[in-house]
Amino acid sequence: MTTNFGPDDSQLATLASLDPDAPVAALNLFQFNERAQYSPADEEYGTEAANVSGQEAFSRYAAAAGQVLADLGGRVVFSTTVEQVMIGPSDPPWHAAAIMFFPTRKAFIQMTMNPDFRAASRHRKAGLANHYQAHLDGTPWMCPPP
Repeated sequence: MTTNFGPDDSQLATLASLDPDAPVAALNLFQFNERAQYSPADEEYGTEAANVSGQEAFSRYAAAAGQVLADLGGRVVFSTTVEQVMIGPSDPPWHAAAIMFFPTRKAFIQMTMNPDFRAASRHRKAGLANHYQAHLDGTPWMCPPP
């Protein structure tokens, strides 16, 4: 299976062609590296801060990205471990799944352009062996949780 860390040009073109004011939910599947893999350009590289699990590195990203998401009116709908792939290839072995809600597609794009989000993305890249994301109709998640 292909390793993914960002959209390709055709996926970006599709994103740009869709209604920017429509709510969107992002279904994410995550496969963690056993150990974080920071790149030489990252401030953590070669330091004790880099000596963490992939899941711990990803948690650093999630804390910063979660704040940006909340500031834009979005939220994590749920996040949980994947126990089994029931239908479809079991490779890669997904470790976690999450749905993030964005009140508009424009808010999703704003998040990706946010300097704090961009800075924190190094932790996502260090922590993940693979990442798939599918955008869903966000309408079912428009109401805040009780």
